[in-house]
Amino acid sequence: MPALVAENLNTQIICMKKFILLATFAGLLCSFNAHAQILTLGILPAADSVLIENAAKQGLFKAEGMEVKTLPFKSALEVSAALKAGRLDGYFGDLMNVILNNASGACLEVIASTTHTTPLQRHFGLAVSPKIKDKITSLKDLNKTDTAVSSGTIIAYLLQRMRESTALAQEALHEVEVKQIPVRLQMLLSGKIDTALLPEPLLTLLECKGGRVIWDDRNLHEALAVIAVKKNLLSPEKLQGFRRALSKSVALIEADPETYRTFMVEKRLLPKAAAENYQMLRFSLFNTDDQLPPLPSDDEVLRVEQWMISQKLIKKIQEPSSLIRR
Repeated sequence: MPALVAENLNTQIICMKKFILLATFAGLLCSFNAHAQILTLGILPAADSVLIENAAKQGLFKAEGMEVKTLPFKSALEVSAALKAGRLDGYFGDLMNVILNNASGACLEVIASTTHTTPLQRHFGLAVSPKIKDKITSLKDLNKTDTAVSSGTIIAYLLQRMRESTALAQEALHEVEVKQIPVRLQMLLSGKIDTALLPEPLLTLLECKGGRVIWDDRNLHEALAVIAVKKNLLSPEKLQGFRRALSKSVALIEADPETYRTFMVEKRLLPKAAAENYQMLRFSLFNTDDQLPPLPSDDEVLRVEQWMISQKLIKKIQEPSSLIRR
């Protein structure tokens, strides 16, 4: 065989092998994409959203055959609007928002919890302005004291739970409507409002600025933050895979909390001024098999719904079994 013909034949064989390899790779990629489920989740800038952000960053969802995209929002109102517009498959938020959206026609189910009250860690608390911290040192010092609140939200709900759990007189606090949490914080720091119910890590930030926390949620029993998606979007296998990804994210965060403290600052989930004093969030405090906070109980769901009816936010009770995917 002439050398030139042999060389051309070898070149053709090499090209054919490359083509076969590329075709095989493309086939595998298409196969993965055909089976990989894409979920777009709305995310609020709360500390416990680090659980989802980290799982996405580390490829933990991908390892379970899912592509999870996170879209940041500043408020639950914006999340609800995006959900109605069809931009989201689900979101991270509070149980109240899930109930409210379902009452408006959305079909959502809670598939995981990211935060639940525990005696070992505070999440929400009643904070006192640095300007009057020496005058108000406990709940007993409250007397028609102005407090910033956002009606129809988890803040208002927890304020009512605080009243109930401590037998606080109704007249002890005078509620002032302030919708945005950052505005509440600034009003507290400047002394324009006496008290406000705030979430972590803003409680830690306020303490760093000289304020005081006179009550927190550690003695309550409430589901505080959940992940909800459209009903029947995840098969039982995909649901378990999603929860496994979150569980692996918990293990990574709790094995190296200082690295994730920095990660939270970078993601603007933790103010830099509070980072050093912030008690790093822990998720595995409940002895659950997957190391995640427990799903909301039926009693917790019904308690929230009954409060929402009293506030005229919804008209009727939704069965807990229709809201929670267990």
